Amino acid sequence: MKIKATAEDRMIAFYRTISLSLTSFMFLMVPAGPSVIYKSLLIIVLFLFAQVFTYYYRRLRARPRILMLVISIELAGIIVLTLLTGGYDSPFKLYVLSPVLIAAGSLSYYFAWSLLLGYFGIVAALCYFLPGSAGKSFSEIVLANGNMFLALALAVIVMQMVNGIKRQREEANARTNDTMEHIKSLYHIVETSSQHDFMNIGQVITDYVVKLTKLEKALFWFAKKSGEPAPESRQTGWQHEEERFLFMELEKHEHEWRLQREPVFKSLPGLGDFLLMPVRMSTRFVGMIGVRLESSEGLEGRRWYIQQLMFLSELSAIILERHELGVIENRLIITNEQNRIADEMHDSVSQSLFGIVYATHSLKQSWRKMSEGELEEQIELIHDSATKVAKELRITIYSLSSKKSGGPSWLGMVRSHLKSLSRLNDVEIELKITGDDFSLPYPYHKALFRIISEATGNAIRHGAASRVDVELSLKPKWIRLSIIDDGVGFDTDLIWTESEDNTGGLGMKNMQYLAQSLGGDFQLSSSENAGTRILISIPVGVAELKNA
Repeated sequence: MKIKATAEDRMIAFYRTISLSLTSFMFLMVPAGPSVIYKSLLIIVLFLFAQVFTYYYRRLRARPRILMLVISIELAGIIVLTLLTGGYDSPFKLYVLSPVLIAAGSLSYYFAWSLLLGYFGIVAALCYFLPGSAGKSFSEIVLANGNMFLALALAVIVMQMVNGIKRQREEANARTNDTMEHIKSLYHIVETSSQHDFMNIGQVITDYVVKLTKLEKALFWFAKKSGEPAPESRQTGWQHEEERFLFMELEKHEHEWRLQREPVFKSLPGLGDFLLMPVRMSTRFVGMIGVRLESSEGLEGRRWYIQQLMFLSELSAIILERHELGVIENRLIITNEQNRIADEMHDSVSQSLFGIVYATHSLKQSWRKMSEGELEEQIELIHDSATKVAKELRITIYSLSSKKSGGPSWLGMVRSHLKSLSRLNDVEIELKITGDDFSLPYPYHKALFRIISEATGNAIRHGAASRVDVELSLKPKWIRLSIIDDGVGFDTDLIWTESEDNTGGLGMKNMQYLAQSLGGDFQLSSSENAGTRILISIPVGVAELKNA
């Protein structure tokens, strides 16, 4: 597998090349020693070995134990090279900085200093036994090379300080990225909950709990609600056959949960240890959000989970309250519209119809006594009244239909949204529509708009696409939607698997939930540098039968 070189890798390779070039040049300039040809061959071999070690340093940066072994091997080779090319007078004695600086920048504090001190001791001891050191004591040899040892020590100290600053910067960047992902996920969950089939909201929340806490199992248990159906209790991580047992155990403690206002640790027989947090709206108790804790979790980890569940509890309460307010608002809108239509029908159409009925009744009683002209005049009067009523009914119907009255249609809003998205991001978006949405129920309008908006937004933001093709086919019994982009693509396995590196994917899951909530099928295909294809098929009428 090819490892992409980072800026740090390129800097290390550049330093190693320059340092080896300078020491090799100094080695060539020394008149004593082997011939120039021998020196040149040795330098070529050294450059080849340097390239090999640089390559392995890059590949092994995530495997510290093997990296330590490779650095030690190179250091041993440099010691042998130093002894063979003049001992403590060798120009290559400074080249030891290459492996030592890599150890100081990539490995532990103790290993870097152990390596450096070991080098000092070995070189000083071996040089003591060289023929050129006769008559010199060990301390004299150490002092003679003291400046070099001091320079190496200072270089290690500086490198470790730089490495410490680098680690702090990486941690700060990681926290910033986590925060941004957190905010992005928060945006997704709020948007999804406002557009999503409400009965599946628990699944959205539990998936987000797993994503946020990095634990394997989460749940959202809804208490029974008198009068109206409550959303279904949902879980993430348990097998289907375990789900019923899980929620039965939670229902046994319903009275206890209703009294809770703080997070609670609870051990459920056969299920494990749980951290549970009550969800309360301003008017009533909703249910419990929870996670199953791992046995290895310490006190600090549990405090962090408490903070996350408290946040999610408040967020869930806001979402649910917002939904209920939306339902009430829709009911009021419908009631007001019904009253308006009733008033219009009563003031105009009803009065005219009453006049027609009265006139026909009167004509039925007296038509035999009328002359032909009077009869024709009466019939013409009834005809004119009926025509007037038909006209008033047509006006009322047109005022209620955005399509007939020329108001903004749903397809018009889709076109307008994609046109704005295309213009703002300088991306070509092609929309093809066959069929008519006039008889399509509102839940389908809402879900399809959300899917189209989410998919095209992902293609632009994450896929860096330059073209997106959206094709929507509306048939009386089926809806088919395809969204294809030419972006960078991605590994689809990462979307559906739980992984610490999987910071995205909630938008795809939201689209899948929306399609499945209407009884539809969601298909996703993508690969790196090959774009993304989303295909959705939804049968019309299945959602109404399911919710009936």
